[in-house]
Amino acid sequence: MAALGTGSKQGTTEWEDILRSKGILPPEKSADELASDTLKAMMEERVENYDPHATKDVSALDADLEEADEEEEAILRTYRDARLAEMKAASGKRRYGPGIAYISATDWKAEVTNAEKELPVIVFLFVQTDECRRMEQLLLTLSAAHVFVKFVKCKAGDALKNYPDSQCPTLLIYKGGSVLKQFIKFDSFGGPKATAEDIEWELSKLGVVSTELTAKPSTDAKRFQMRRL
Repeated sequence: MAALGTGSKQGTTEWEDILRSKGILPPEKSADELASDTLKAMMEERVENYDPHATKDVSALDADLEEADEEEEAILRTYRDARLAEMKAASGKRRYGPGIAYISATDWKAEVTNAEKELPVIVFLFVQTDECRRMEQLLLTLSAAHVFVKFVKCKAGDALKNYPDSQCPTLLIYKGGSVLKQFIKFDSFGGPKATAEDIEWELSKLGVVSTELTAKPSTDAKRFQMRRL
């Protein structure tokens, strides 16, 4: 005979109800209570792991060093050295943003297919619609935040002959000359109310941009989701 409590939830519901009626198990929590508990646990974990120096630049760390004791100084110098190393690495990279470069069909091979092997290229296929104009504004925001990623735009009909207007806006994510993924309209980003953060989250899953988001953003205010803290 199988041990009690080792089956599926459907198979143990009656037994759990009996235990709850006898006060052996606590009352079952509602969906709102569970969501609240989840949010509270995430917040507590965030506070516990909070690092006050994680986002400080070199100048801020230098200011802290002036007032630090011996123990704090060692920690701060470790952070400062890491920031300097990041700055040195970034200085050798080409900055592409902010902005979205317009390319024609004749530019495609040089600007997209033959781009540097490790360079992510976000290709925006557009037509003259409000939806495409909104996508362009969101991509402009992302291009300012991710200046080492190449953002380009091309008229859909120039990029692909007879490409349907109804499929625009389309994003083609390139790296190393190959397409990593294709996003059609706003559907993959949560719908028509998607934000730049929604797009950033999906791009970060492909490894083409970095993000400070800790969970998938939500366009539904009723859902409990963690964003940047």
